[in-house]
Amino acid sequence: MDAGCPLVIRSADSRFTLANFIRAQLYAVMSTLMLGMGILSNEHVAIDRLTGHGGLFKTPGVGQRYMAAACGAPVACMATAAEGGPYGMALLAAYSGYTDMSLEVFLAKKVFQSVAASTIAPDERDAEGFKEYSSRFTSCLSVEKAAVTAMKQE
Repeated sequence: MDAGCPLVIRSADSRFTLANFIRAQLYAVMSTLMLGMGILSNEHVAIDRLTGHGGLFKTPGVGQRYMAAACGAPVACMATAAEGGPYGMALLAAYSGYTDMSLEVFLAKKVFQSVAASTIAPDERDAEGFKEYSSRFTSCLSVEKAAVTAMKQE
């Protein structure tokens, strides 16, 4: 698709509560990540652990929990997780002066060596909920496409 159109779709028998609505928003964020993880899986890339970083991880545990469910891998977050993109760009700029080590070694030994982190493993119930959501998400992409087409006609 060359455009998007934000939609809220639910089945007639679903429970429309604030908690379910917020969960759907978080799952929607993770759905595109899940599609990319599927590509990696097809390429036989194994993920041992992911590190969450950015505004989604500002509230401890929440984004982590849903990312772990979506990706089927533990997600670690450091105390600096909410700092987001500018922090990452500053780290890359600092790394540019190091030619004797890989980025992975630089981050482990120079930046995050003493930073506290918490790791959340995928919860089976959350993973099942995400699996159900992502199945519906994928099947409703045709609805999204129709909405984009209809909005272009206005």
